[in-house]
Amino acid sequence: MEKTRAPSEQKAQALRTLLYGQAEGQSGEELLSLLVRLSTERILQEALEEEQAVALGRGRYEARRDQGGYRNGYEKGTLKTGEGVLHGKVPQIRGQAEPYRSQLWNNVSHTSDVLKKLIVEMYVGGMSQRDIE
Repeated sequence: MEKTRAPSEQKAQALRTLLYGQAEGQSGEELLSLLVRLSTERILQEALEEEQAVALGRGRYEARRDQGGYRNGYEKGTLKTGEGVLHGKVPQIRGQAEPYRSQLWNNVSHTSDVLKKLIVEMYVGGMSQRDIE
């Protein structure tokens, strides 16, 4: 059933599980970090899915009105940020005249400047490259 649900709905379910106390054995800091990460991943995933719907001219379960392409699964993606690594699924489209590339993903998929600054500060502070990884 997981494959038939949109990735944003899977993230929403993970958030509901967390909020209703089913993530036991974690400290308050761990729960807060997980809440922020899952919320950010969900918002990013919803934006990626909306971008795909706009590119196709229809929603997830709407019938094709023309031959403007079709959904073709997802590609795994990770974002390295100062707040940690975020995981998402980048939607794919086939059958269009031009190859589909998510503009949102292209804009955010680079290592953030905040993370680069954080890495430099840790290195200057005496941490080794292995510690920083």
